[in-house]
Amino acid sequence: MKKTIILVLKIVIIALIVAWIALFVVDYFKATNGTKPTICLREETIDVENGTYYRCTSFGYKYFEYIDNDQNTSYGFGAAFIKNDLEKELGV
Repeated sequence: MKKTIILVLKIVIIALIVAWIALFVVDYFKATNGTKPTICLREETIDVENGTYYRCTSFGYKYFEYIDNDQNTSYGFGAAFIKNDLEKELGV
């Protein structure tokens, strides 16, 4: 009985890890094409002096894009708990 519960728990944990990795990979390739992630837990749009900064936080990672006043767009993908260079530069 106890071995069965442990086996089921291991299978569930492995399935969750595989699902997270699959979601991460899909969202990474979506970000390289400049599209938003599949799941956004928190979305923020911040108006800054020179344009608009958009951030979408998902499960441990974030997608961000910056559109300046000349409609030039830069976007990226990174860890949710680390400020990227663009955020440091804009002060958001």
